[in-house]
Amino acid sequence: MTLPIFFTPRSRRALVALVAVVLGTSSCADPFQIQASRPNIDASFELWAMSGSPAAFPAGLLVPQATVVRLDAAGSFDLAFDIDADGRLMVWPVASVVSPIAGTRPIAFQRALGVYNVLAEAPATGWQDDSLMLVNEGQSFFVKVTTQFCQYDLRKDIYAKFLVDSVIRSERRIKLSARVNPNCGFRSLSSGIPEF
Repeated sequence: MTLPIFFTPRSRRALVALVAVVLGTSSCADPFQIQASRPNIDASFELWAMSGSPAAFPAGLLVPQATVVRLDAAGSFDLAFDIDADGRLMVWPVASVVSPIAGTRPIAFQRALGVYNVLAEAPATGWQDDSLMLVNEGQSFFVKVTTQFCQYDLRKDIYAKFLVDSVIRSERRIKLSARVNPNCGFRSLSSGIPEF
């Protein structure tokens, strides 16, 4: 490339350096894009139904931490579980069970279509906010929790997928498998550190 005569050697070097920087940054990913920092969490849970089991048994779940908890009046859980008369799993958002001290937080569900192991991302649309999710044994579902866990992030949601491994009506016991993406706003449910 021939530069016009009015460019000095110094301005030519500056222009070449600027072009190199522009070309170098355009070939890489967006340096301002938010990056995930934690790998997705695989977990198995054993819980008990809200009705018909001792209050000391865990019937709730904190999604971002992938931890089972007991239900309490303060609402320090995201999801609560029960079993209906037909043996289906009932998944309740916290606001449908108690009035949390810290205020309500949106929790949304979506039934998963497809095999649990190959569900690679949570949907971007089609969520049902703060409603009861009824799920049969062997079925999967997605959860989106708007949480204070993400209060300092631009994106406030944590995504997860669940599989109902078993619902044991006689014992009021539930077994679930899950993959939780602990990175705020990331929908990928592939193994490892998510890219989106």
